[in-house]
Amino acid sequence: MIWFLILSIGLYAILMVSFGIGFFRLKTFSVQKTTRKTTFTLVIPFRNEAENLPALMQSILALKYPDNYFEVLFVNDASEDASVVTIQQFVLKRKPSGWKIIDNERKTGSPKKDAIKLAVSKATHNWIFTTDADCILPENLLKNLNVFIQNTPSKMIAGPVLAIPENRFFISHYQFLESLTLAGVTMGGFGLKTPIMGNGAHLAYEKSAFESVNGFEGNDHIASGDDLFLLEKLQSAFPGEVHFLKNITHVVYTKTEKNWSAVVHQRVRWAAKTSGYKSVFSKFTGIVVIAANVALLLAFWMLFQSENGVFFLMLILVKWAIDEVFVYQLNAFFKKEIHWIYLRLMAFLYPVLTVYIALKALFGNYTWKGRTFKK
Repeated sequence: MIWFLILSIGLYAILMVSFGIGFFRLKTFSVQKTTRKTTFTLVIPFRNEAENLPALMQSILALKYPDNYFEVLFVNDASEDASVVTIQQFVLKRKPSGWKIIDNERKTGSPKKDAIKLAVSKATHNWIFTTDADCILPENLLKNLNVFIQNTPSKMIAGPVLAIPENRFFISHYQFLESLTLAGVTMGGFGLKTPIMGNGAHLAYEKSAFESVNGFEGNDHIASGDDLFLLEKLQSAFPGEVHFLKNITHVVYTKTEKNWSAVVHQRVRWAAKTSGYKSVFSKFTGIVVIAANVALLLAFWMLFQSENGVFFLMLILVKWAIDEVFVYQLNAFFKKEIHWIYLRLMAFLYPVLTVYIALKALFGNYTWKGRTFKK
């Protein structure tokens, strides 16, 4: 068991150092002036999001980009609340141009992929931007994407997503810190030229590229993964044309879940797609992360069961130090307020949740938006 602990923590340390190097290698994009304009279709699937949609729609109105250069397609995935009415009233009052609501057409085991595929088929512009209904878009979003597209041959462009700590409760800050770490790993992967993640709440790609790889065909039986599986396909079909736009003015913010049950179900949904990964590096990363957290739990247990308690304590401290250095390294770029007490609490809770979520994703079902999805 000792060798398992040493190997797991050692590989984890190497992996996180590599992502840290990749994060620094990924160049920050400097926005330049350009007279050319790219046209976009914003795709927003939603189900029971009446509470969140007003903030998103307000952020779309605030985009610093000509109205006639983008349209917005809201895809209603059988909402049972006032989501549709909320959008209709907002449009009636503000009168934005090019905003439409369409009803999802269920054809596969993934409602969200069905919604995106339908919207892409109806899009009048070649560049698609997808986000979630509980997000807030930065005002320079389309401006940044336009300049990037004009200067860099691209088929897909990913961007950072951070959770907003809406209050001072631990559950909110836990999700913020986790989103910060995930953003760092995502950016690190791109910096290493081996992207392993993207976030569907902040993803742009060419409609023609989407169609050329047959969209989500081949993985549409898996409920989640509209971002990762498409990234893998486009990375394979168009090497060198899948990018990450690293800029502090280009962050999409998302709301946090309000209770731990919702947090767990959301992460089980994310983890359930891992069986469909094609990237060896993605699978390796997932295995190392799970193994390191299992090792941490074993080290905690052995700390009080063995006469070599100092050794196990050192392993725990090494894992904690790696994580903290990584978080603060990232935050030097994002410049958010980090509370030490929440970071310490997360260090205890994260391995427990990670192992539990991994087991539940492998052997159980999960509920999301009032629906139950089977593995």
